[in-house]
Amino acid sequence: MSPSSLTNLPVALVVSDPWEFGTECGTGPFLGTVADASADLLVIRLASPITYRGRRLFGAIARPRHVGEQATSVAFKPLLANLLLIPAALAAVAEVTPVATKDGVPVIGTVERR
Repeated sequence: MSPSSLTNLPVALVVSDPWEFGTECGTGPFLGTVADASADLLVIRLASPITYRGRRLFGAIARPRHVGEQATSVAFKPLLANLLLIPAALAAVAEVTPVATKDGVPVIGTVERR
């Protein structure tokens, strides 16, 4: 599957770690849509912001957790992922920069198609 075919794919995020995140916000599912994708990552716009430790998070960057896995596999099966929840709703992979992600919250979880 090509990364561009994932655009607008509805997804759900489930957060498994850290414990403190689940205690404050729950574990999900947090709904969103894929804004853009590459083989290495998904840019996700959350349907509703998540407020964690006083920060409002509007988007997520998902990277496969296991070597050899591709982000595009989310079209067929749940993707175990390193997630960075970010205060901006990015629209493209090219916008994933250190400045755009500096205030992100790293979590571990799963991204699955809805």
